[in-house]
Amino acid sequence: MRISTNEFLLGSLDDLLAQQSNASQLNRQIATGQTMLDATTDPAGAGAAVGVAGEIHRLAYDAGNAQSAAQEIQSGLSVLQQVATLIDQLRQTALQGANAGEAAATRQALVDTAQNGLQQLVQLANSQDPNGRYIFAGSGADTAPFQTLPSGQVVFTGDAGTNNIEVAPSLTVPVTISGQSIFTDIPAGNNGVAVTAATSNTGSAYAVPQGVSSISQLTAEQLAGTQYEISFSAGVGNTLNYTVASGTGSPGSASYAASSGTVTSGGFTAGSDLLFGGVDVRIAGKPAAGDHFVVQTAATSTLFQTVQDLISAIGNGSSDPQQIQNAIANFDGAQANILSTQAALGSSLAEIQGVQNQDGVLSTNAQAQLANLQSINLPQVLANYSESVTALQAAEAAFAKIQNLSLFSLIQ
Repeated sequence: MRISTNEFLLGSLDDLLAQQSNASQLNRQIATGQTMLDATTDPAGAGAAVGVAGEIHRLAYDAGNAQSAAQEIQSGLSVLQQVATLIDQLRQTALQGANAGEAAATRQALVDTAQNGLQQLVQLANSQDPNGRYIFAGSGADTAPFQTLPSGQVVFTGDAGTNNIEVAPSLTVPVTISGQSIFTDIPAGNNGVAVTAATSNTGSAYAVPQGVSSISQLTAEQLAGTQYEISFSAGVGNTLNYTVASGTGSPGSASYAASSGTVTSGGFTAGSDLLFGGVDVRIAGKPAAGDHFVVQTAATSTLFQTVQDLISAIGNGSSDPQQIQNAIANFDGAQANILSTQAALGSSLAEIQGVQNQDGVLSTNAQAQLANLQSINLPQVLANYSESVTALQAAEAAFAKIQNLSLFSLIQ
């Protein structure tokens, strides 16, 4: 077989160009630190790198959501703690009001303290997070949830919903809170068992729910809307008798309908407890004949109305013991609601922190995997580059010799 000079030249040129391409690619790898300069150099590796990069992006997105959610929850917990502290202060004011006596200056100082507390309470209820969203508005976090009407009544204009943020695939956490269960719909008295004294009472007694003696009976009464009326009448000599009647509607009003008439009755002993309808009610102080008390089994109140009632009770010529005791009981119920909300938010925050820790580990591993796919082994690439340069120089020398070959040079 004959090989022409042209074939020698083309073969040497192809080898030279291949060595140049290899050296150029290695040089670019050294300059960029990357093995995959484009998808054509390693299609399979490029596909794997794209998948890992997508996972890193998703983890970064989830981490950003988790950080935002944690900040909003921490803001909510901070404000709730301030509300709890304020309620404690108002409760102390109520306790002082119960012992204020007739001193007008003392009562006025307590009224001023309670009024300042009411203003602070409204401000805290309309708190905003660092992003300007109202913490206690529910799902509509762009509008202040509590408005003060011209009458002085504070109303809730938010809703019972929440806003959720996804912090991991198929895992969302609530980051806003509805103020409805914290500031407005709080169980009055002792878990909804609340007492109201008739304005016509002339005695010094007040009634305090002590607890529940039958949960099933109380639950049935709450569902039926049952209320009770405690009445006192004169007994033999200087004694007093009591009568407890049950019904629905407001006792003493046209809508009141006795469902079972007298539930219990008997002679009254000062400081004794009355047990009826699954509840335990203690009568403190000294009632007078003709005094009445209404016992509700499913009463609710608002923190704002409780403070306003406390202001009214202390501001009277003599502190109203029943209203003050009701305020103290309502403050205790509100604190229980706040503790429950704090526990729920704390659980969500712990869940977020767990996700953040897990995402941090996964992200670190993914970044290491991507680096292994993309980054060069510098010592090995430098060695390959040196070999490539040597091969290129040899190819250039061979091409130069072949280019100068000629039959005429041999004849000479």
